[in-house]
Amino acid sequence: MKLHPVVKNILRPPYRAALWLAARLAHGLAWLLHALLGPTRFLKLVHFVRREMDTTIEVGGLRFDASHEIPLYRALTLFTKEPDTIAWIDDCVSEGDSFYDVGANIGVFTLYAATRKKAAVVAFEPSSENYAILNRNIYMNGLADRVIALNLALHDRTALSMLNLSAFMPGKAGHGFSIAVAGSDYSAFIPDFRQSVIGYRLDDFVHTFDVPFPNHVKIDVDGNDPVVLEGMRGLLDDPRLKSVAIELNPDFREADRQVADLLLAHGFEKLDGERYRNLANIRDGLAHNYFFVRGRHAL
Repeated sequence: MKLHPVVKNILRPPYRAALWLAARLAHGLAWLLHALLGPTRFLKLVHFVRREMDTTIEVGGLRFDASHEIPLYRALTLFTKEPDTIAWIDDCVSEGDSFYDVGANIGVFTLYAATRKKAAVVAFEPSSENYAILNRNIYMNGLADRVIALNLALHDRTALSMLNLSAFMPGKAGHGFSIAVAGSDYSAFIPDFRQSVIGYRLDDFVHTFDVPFPNHVKIDVDGNDPVVLEGMRGLLDDPRLKSVAIELNPDFREADRQVADLLLAHGFEKLDGERYRNLANIRDGLAHNYFFVRGRHAL
């Protein structure tokens, strides 16, 4: 049963208060059990409880690992956080197309494209924490034959470098490969952890390995997006590449403003219309997605 928005607004404060109280009680109980049982027995109890509990969730016919808070949020907001990306996949990806998910995180769009469009997906996720859950989600949905998941970054050159993690936790974003810069304003940050990662030019990757040529590329890497695009210049004139989705904030960087010019020069057209605009992000001045379709495939 769906509640009226007015009712939701009335119930939200007591609901949040109840959640806070439950969390404090759980924390107190955990502290007490740890003190009574000691660390070893307490951890054995925790692992037993986790084995007995179902920490997965189903959203839109897809199963997600929800054992951590941020992955749960990403699963629950599959259709609402980036409805523009869902619309792009629905409208532009044809059944059986190849789909490259660059910055896949836990794989919400990887799973959606692989199931809804039966796409052959190559998912790139450099964060070890996210990569583990991405693979678990692929496993739980029986998509190992349709998804290639790689613990790699894409870049403007093929090199070994560091992934600067904003926080070492599952589902987190805002990391920076090679440089510690991320976020909608591309601000510098002090990494919580620096993880060694191989970065590939997409041009090099496609010609080195036996993988499907990308028909559609989604780029969402929190700041390095123009750099990823620079590394795939060799693919832009190939008519097999039908569309590109890329997260940008042209208000903050000249490099972002140049992305549209580059894609337009290679025969792509920008998709317009409400379906392809994340109005919430635009209103808040945040980076948001731009969708480009090769001219003859334009809607």
